[in-house]
Amino acid sequence: ATQEGETWTAAINSPEAVEGLTWYTDLALKHDASTSAATTWLETDSLAAFLQETVPMFITGSWVPATIEAENPELAEKLVAFTIPAKDSAVAPSFLGGSLMCRFTETAEPELAFELIKLVTTGDFATRWAEETNYFPGTTAALDEVVAGGDEITKVFATQMTEGGKSVPVTPAWGKIEGAKTLGTMISSVLDGTAVQDAADTAAEEMDGFFSE
Repeated sequence: ATQEGETWTAAINSPEAVEGLTWYTDLALKHDASTSAATTWLETDSLAAFLQETVPMFITGSWVPATIEAENPELAEKLVAFTIPAKDSAVAPSFLGGSLMCRFTETAEPELAFELIKLVTTGDFATRWAEETNYFPGTTAALDEVVAGGDEITKVFATQMTEGGKSVPVTPAWGKIEGAKTLGTMISSVLDGTAVQDAADTAAEEMDGFFSE
C-alpha cells in the first residue's frame, strides 16, 4: 500500500505487485513446488513437515532452529539457513512482525505501566529475553549483542531482518485487513484458477474499503 498524508491506498494490483504475485503463485501452478492447500497451513504445520523430513526447506523465524535441535538433533546437525532470495539481490523484502506490549487505557498507573514496558524491552532484560526465547529483541543495540554471541544461522536471520525487513502499513485498518484474510484469500483464488490481475483487483478493492473507514 502507498501513503499520501494520512491516506493509504492499496497497491497490491499494481504492475509490479502483479508481476511478483505471478512469480510466487507459479511456484505452485507451474513448478509444482507447493499446493493450494498450503495457503491454510500454520507455521506449526510447516515445521512438522520439516521435522518429519517430508519437505527439504521452509521459510521460518529465528526461534525455530532451537526447536529443531530439541526435536530432531540429527536433522539439526545438517541445518543451514539463507536469506530469502530476491529477483535482483540476495535479500528479498519480508514483513517485520512480533508480539506487542501495551498498557490499558483505563489503567490506574499509566506512567508506571509504561516504565514496566520499557524495563522489559530494553537493556539487559531485552537481551536476556532474546537469548532465552530465540526471538530477536526490539532494539538495535540488543540485536547486535545477540548476533555477536550467536552462530552462523542466527546471523542469517538477523541479516534478513535488518536488510530485508519491511513494516506493514502503520494504520489500524491493517488489523482489519489481516482479520479478513484479504491477502490469503487472494493467493488461494489464484491457485484455484483466478487470473492474478483479477484476484489482485478484488483484494485491492477490499483493502481500500478498510483504509477508507
